[in-house]
This record gives sequence, structure tokens and C-alpha cells, in this order.
Amino acid sequence: MNKIIAIAIDEYQDDKLENLNNCVKDINSMIDVLSKKYVFDSIELYNKYEQTTLQFLYNELYNELINSLEEDNILIIFAGHGEFNAVLESSYWLCSNSEKDNITSWFNIENLIKFIKASPAKHIALISDSCFSGAIFELYRGGGIVAIKKKFSRQALTSGGIEKVSDGKKDENSPFCNAMVSVLEKNQLTDFSFNQFSESTILEFNKDKKQTPNFGQILNSGDKGGSYYFTLKSTDENILYNTINLPLEINKDVKIDSTFEIPFILENPNFNNNFVNTFIQQLGYSIINNIRIFITEDEDYSISRSKETGFYLHVGYEIQTLNEKFLSLTISGSNYFGSAHPNHYIHSINFAFKPERKLTFLDIVDYNSYENMESFMKEMVMKYAEDECKESLLKYCTYEYFSGLDFSFNSEVFSLYFTDLLPHVMFPCGFLEIPIEEIKFKI
Repeated sequence: MNKIIAIAIDEYQDDKLENLNNCVKDINSMIDVLSKKYVFDSIELYNKYEQTTLQFLYNELYNELINSLEEDNILIIFAGHGEFNAVLESSYWLCSNSEKDNITSWFNIENLIKFIKASPAKHIALISDSCFSGAIFELYRGGGIVAIKKKFSRQALTSGGIEKVSDGKKDENSPFCNAMVSVLEKNQLTDFSFNQFSESTILEFNKDKKQTPNFGQILNSGDKGGSYYFTLKSTDENILYNTINLPLEINKDVKIDSTFEIPFILENPNFNNNFVNTFIQQLGYSIINNIRIFITEDEDYSISRSKETGFYLHVGYEIQTLNEKFLSLTISGSNYFGSAHPNHYIHSINFAFKPERKLTFLDIVDYNSYENMESFMKEMVMKYAEDECKESLLKYCTYEYFSGLDFSFNSEVFSLYFTDLLPHVMFPCGFLEIPIEEIKFKI
């Protein structure tokens, strides 16, 4: 399996650490080009405070690397602050809860190297866009190295040596990220070795910048002369989006079977995908945050109860419409946390383009041919709801509910979701499907 583990930290809890501007943007740009052009089966994104603390990253990276399989190829990408201790000759990542003056709160890269060395995965590559990141390997610059896929590899590319590096101008990518994205976009080799990628990135990098990217084998990590490879997708694939996985950030002692997948919309000429992905990721993290609050309110109970009954959480998505004018998608889930019944829910998010803006139900539906929106809604309920559901749905056909009402649409159906408003036992009544020809769009 080809995996990406992507970590981005823009905001730091310690006031002594300056917040960064572009780490999340850089990581999204890398995910974009890698998803679009290269073969990856799993993408995990860590960019919120709770996911980027020292404790969380230590546990996640340990578990991901130690529990990998020999056939796995793992690419780790980090963007954030870095530090170097000259006395110990050690490099560190600064996590979201790191303290500038407390070295014990920094992520020691030597620990990551130990995880990498112990990992069964055949190929592991690390890209680190952080200050003082170049003290982790023996360097080689230039080509001439023929990598062998069957040999184990442990390689890294960093944005600089033992030096400060540029985060770039606000709302732009870092110079290092720009160079990497450019190289990945221009590559035409079906099998693009990490060595070739790294050398090309250095050649692409602006020679006037006061930093020098470095690459090489990671010291004491189990490298045996092989190489990580980026593998091109088939050229006839027209990929518009990919799937990323969000971690739950909960105590590992809580036994839960979980999947949490949301879409990552790829760069395209029709609209700003960064604008769209920001809202999608915010929705995903808001769902996770609600789960975290529930679990941690009584963590001891959650641990014991989960062992008794088995907790589960499964969240997925469906793209309803994606074209040059609209994006409409749903994120739905089901979970069980030891209560009397499982929970089910559905959320929607909708955009119009040129210019990009997020849409509410009131933004998109033109009801001017009716007396008001309430009369339009009541007619739709009477025409298309199941008989046993009509009375319940009519209670919510008032203006106070319309702005926050979830909806989605495709070429055949305009769907309204009342599921969050209805009691649990009425969940099947929460879906109202209206033929698309009944809907007059404002835009």
C-alpha cells in the first residue's frame, strides 16, 4: 500500500513561537499534485491543534510505522517550525503544544528515526520543510545513483541544512514547496525515484534563496541501498478528487473500529480548490471534535464500555455534483458508543463558483413563484414525502430552519435532510427527494 502521512502546523500555543502562514497550504498543495498524478492508496492529514501535539504525533507515527507491512511504501511530509540543539547535535520538530524554552516538549527526530528503523515497511521517505532539518543524514548531491526497488530504503529530503528556512509570503507556498510541486508536475517518468525527485528539487530551487535543500539516506535507519519511488497514474485518468483520512485523536485505550474519510478536491481550472477544501476539512474536524468531547467527558467509562460492547464510527462521503458551476457533496456517518441505539447523521456542503462561495438553502432555491418559502416547502413535502412522514416534516417548514437545512443535488434529484431535526426513531423520514425539475435555481 502506498501511504501519505501529512503533518502541517501553522499555529502554536506558545506565544514565544511565531505562527506560520503557509504550512497547511503547502501540505494541501503537495497532496493535490501527488493525488492527481501519482499512485497513493491512503492519505492521512494532521493539521489541527489536537492532532499535532507532541503526544499525539509521537503515538500516531509510532503506531503507523511499527504496524506497517513489508509491502507498504510510506511518505511522511512535515511542514512547521524546527530547531537544532548544537550540544546534542539533534534536530527537532516543534509541535503545536511545544514550548520554545522547553526542549522536552519538542519532537526529537532521533525518535522518528528509531520508528523508521523498526518499521517492517520496505520503503519510507521523509520530506521535512522546517528549520534546522538537515542534520539527520549523510548527504549526497547529484545523480548517478541507480536505486533498486527490492532493497529497503530510508530516505529524506529537507528544505535546508542546519539553518533557518523561509515560510514564504502569506497565502503563498514556501519556496521549497513551490520547487517540489513544480518538479512533481513536470515529471514524465513512470517510476520517479526519490533520488531523482530530490536532485530535481534542488536544481529547481531558487539559487538566490538563503537556504539549501539537502537529501540523502537517513542515518541509522535501516537503509539498504534501495529507493522510494513515485509511480505515475495512467495518463487517461481524469481525477477530480481523492480521499483523505482524518484521525480521531482519542485515547488508544478506547476500543473503536473507525474509518473517517472526506474528499480532497484537486486543483482544476474551474475554481479555487483551496477555498473548497478549507470548508470540507473544517466540517470533518467539527464532527471529530464532537466525538472527542463525548469520549473525553467520561474517559474511564468510554474505555471500559468500549471493551464490553465494541464502539464503532464510520464516516464517508458522496460527491453529488462537481462541474464548472457547482459542487454538492454529502458526508454521512454512523456510530455506536454504548448507548441504546446507534446514531446516524448526514451533513452537506455546497458551493457555487466564479466567484467561489458557500451556499445555503436560501441562496440557491428560487421560490418567487410561490407566496413564500414556507408555502414552497409545504407543497414539496405534501407532494414527495411518504404519507407517514408528512405531519412530522411540516413542523419544520418554517423560516427559522431554512438557512441551516442540509441539502444536496445532482442531475436528477434535489435532496433535503431533516435528519438532525427529527427524533432518532423518525430518522427514515428525514430524507425528502424532490425531482430536480421542480427546483428553480437562483444562480
